[in-house]
Amino acid sequence: MMVGIRISGRSFNLRTGLNRMGRVLQRVPRFSLRVGAQPDLLHAGFVRPGRRLPFQQFVGFGLFFVCVFVAHPLVGQQQVPLAVIKPKPNAKWIVQRQVKGLFQNELELVEAICKPNREQSQKLLDIAESQWRNKTRREMSKRLQQHVYGAVDFDGLVERTIQQWVSEILTAEQSAAYEAELADRMEFRKNALITQILVWLQSKLQLSGEQQDQIEEVLRAKWKDRWFRSIEATFDNETLLPELNRSWLDSILTDAQRNALAIRTPQARAEPAPQEYISYPLDKRFRISGLESSDSILLDANDERGDP
Repeated sequence: MMVGIRISGRSFNLRTGLNRMGRVLQRVPRFSLRVGAQPDLLHAGFVRPGRRLPFQQFVGFGLFFVCVFVAHPLVGQQQVPLAVIKPKPNAKWIVQRQVKGLFQNELELVEAICKPNREQSQKLLDIAESQWRNKTRREMSKRLQQHVYGAVDFDGLVERTIQQWVSEILTAEQSAAYEAELADRMEFRKNALITQILVWLQSKLQLSGEQQDQIEEVLRAKWKDRWFRSIEATFDNETLLPELNRSWLDSILTDAQRNALAIRTPQARAEPAPQEYISYPLDKRFRISGLESSDSILLDANDERGDP
């Protein structure tokens, strides 16, 4: 087998190199070393027992094994391209795609709940395609600011916008069906937020079972829709949970628990662009009922150039 090494564009054959090295070593004075038990050399058939190994051959064998040891990792090795380092994604484009994804998802829900006909579906698609950016531009810009993280409710913004379009385009019965769906969602979010508050209080104050039941009853009696600021605020950390009026819990908590409740632990917040939302390409039209928005509506897809 021919073993070769390629270095800086030049090829070297290991056997040829060793032959040249051997011819050079022939000129070295013939000193001899007694080969006693040399199992590797004997087994390889290079020398016979009892023979003397010339010094230059001994050196040549040593260099041979050194070269094989060095060249072994290089034989058959393929060049591996360096990893391409991608820059950090543009948060603005991520938010825009996610908001458009929320609109597309909500339109599909309207299709499933309200059963619009083809004419109504086309009107919904066209008004959504032409107005979704203007309806959310301010909130999208606000969302990119770190200090307002958790205060921008994209889900609620999209729902209220779709609700307005549904009331303008669909029938009263269809609109009522969508409003009932939104009411069910808010009830679910209310339960989720109250549960999250109870989990936080339990981990912070070590509540008893009776205390948990009493606090849940108080939270449901005092509930305000504005407590729900956004889904990400509900499931992020305690600094984004609503401020509770301490007087509501005074008769339920012990003195030690009341003191502990006054201390809030700051926690690191997520990046400006949430990663949990679905995305929808900016250069792709809204679609429901086998239809898509009219070609006459230009897509503002200047940002759909890929991440820089």
